[in-house]
Amino acid sequence: MYKKFKRFINYYKKNYIIGIIFLLLSDVVSLFLPYIIGKLIDLIYNGSIDMHYFIQIIIFTIFIIILKYFLAMGWSYNVFKASGSIEYLTRNKLMKKFLGQSQEFFEKNSTGSLMGKSTNDISQISVMAGYGTLSLIDATVLPLSVILVMIFTIDLKLTIFSILPLPFIAIIYFKIGDKIYDKSKKVNQSFDKLNDTVLEDAEGIRIIRVFNIVENRRKIFYENADKLADHNITLAKYQALLAPVERIITSLTFVIAIGFGSYLMTLGQLSIGQIVSFTYYLNMLVWPMYALGDFINLKQQASAAMDRINETLDHEEEIKNSDKKRKVNSPVDIKFDSHSFKYPTSKDNILNEINLEIKNSTSLGILGKTSSGKTTLIKQLLDLYKINKPSIYLNDELSSDISFKSLKNIIGYVPQQHMIFSDTLRNNILFSNDKANEEQLERAIDIADFNKDVKEFEKGLDTITGEKGVSLSGGQKQRLSIARAVLNNPEILILDDAMSAVDANTEKNILNNLIEYRKDKTTIIIAHRISQVQNCDNIIVLDEGRIVEMGNHYELMNNDKWYKKQYENQILGDKDE
Repeated sequence: MYKKFKRFINYYKKNYIIGIIFLLLSDVVSLFLPYIIGKLIDLIYNGSIDMHYFIQIIIFTIFIIILKYFLAMGWSYNVFKASGSIEYLTRNKLMKKFLGQSQEFFEKNSTGSLMGKSTNDISQISVMAGYGTLSLIDATVLPLSVILVMIFTIDLKLTIFSILPLPFIAIIYFKIGDKIYDKSKKVNQSFDKLNDTVLEDAEGIRIIRVFNIVENRRKIFYENADKLADHNITLAKYQALLAPVERIITSLTFVIAIGFGSYLMTLGQLSIGQIVSFTYYLNMLVWPMYALGDFINLKQQASAAMDRINETLDHEEEIKNSDKKRKVNSPVDIKFDSHSFKYPTSKDNILNEINLEIKNSTSLGILGKTSSGKTTLIKQLLDLYKINKPSIYLNDELSSDISFKSLKNIIGYVPQQHMIFSDTLRNNILFSNDKANEEQLERAIDIADFNKDVKEFEKGLDTITGEKGVSLSGGQKQRLSIARAVLNNPEILILDDAMSAVDANTEKNILNNLIEYRKDKTTIIIAHRISQVQNCDNIIVLDEGRIVEMGNHYELMNNDKWYKKQYENQILGDKDE
């Protein structure tokens, strides 16, 4: 068990050591109370106690209680501080690992699974790190101490006979523990699936309503919720088996203790005070049995959760930002040298033998049919996927030898799927650089031709966009994303179908602004409309992952191939292809 959790516990060894010391001292102090009570009862029963001695005993008892209170404060603070810190550390490590993975990782792991690890699994580990630690100490050290005190201060035979049933509790616990582990894993997996369903429905609620499939989605939700409930019920059944076992066996120990103890008292081998003390000590052994059950339960659930988290934490970080890696210097020349690529789930290459040079301070347009590899080509430059054979160069340096941070500092990117946060327009734009000044902000808004839209909102830039930009139109989301991408005036700007939802006039304004403001920078535009790329310095046409046409607008028009036909179709209105 320790091996699974040591990567976190080691950070807070000091707190655990201090907390455990306080807990052990608290347990030791607790051992005095039954002995004192027994002695007091014998003195009263024999009529040999005076008031002065009685007051001394009462004062000492109060002192013990107060001392135990402060010791409890000591172990509680240190242990739960450590468990809370472990939860914080685990969540940070997990998030760092998420952010260090390539796109491939997120395609293999569902959002629900990642959320489950970040919430439910971490909570189980935190509980184990707190209450589980206490239960472990109480289930081991405390009963051993109590048994030794019972043997040496009361009676050996009575102690042995009374505790004989207790080992059966431990045996049953360990038998059931394996079942709890297995069922806990199934609960976590079902939780992930339910998370996925909720997230998908929340994101696609408009489409769900448009297609009138609310009942169908509700059915899917209930099915996943029922599976989770069934696994939780099964887990609860195994957990419930522990309670009656504990009560039956502990009851048996009291029956033996009282029966055999009464017999020894009739023989004059024990006093009534000793019998009372013994039952008190025996009662102190009951809690450790419950603690043992809690510990095994918590341990198995946390162990299943830790296995899932360690699986992610042990995953090799795919996006590395080592200080040993080189930094890229501006301006940047880009070169694809016979570059090929296929997705992990694909049999065939998506890109084939791409040879392409993008000189700094130039513009490149990328066209092609759907699924021709346009976006995939750009994802290679963004380092979103692992590449087995690096063949992309930035200023004669392999992109794999350049630090991820350095690469991202020079790139501005507008993806097809826009990420709009439930925040103000201002903060959404400043997302790429929250230290940007007002001049930079206004320039970015101007380039994106977003000014008139901002003015239409009553609160201007302080307008809340709503969840995922629900209050914005498709065109407004695109222009906000463009403003965010150009805020830092990046060395390389990539627009991936970033103007598909804007009207022709707005598109023209944005393109003219890009030409004006980015004369000395590189701009890459992926588009379906030729109007967005026809003024680029260089244009490529992709088909089945290969470059089938390359040149400027006039050169491509002279080729009489796909580009020219699309131009005639889109610009000139010739519908014959």
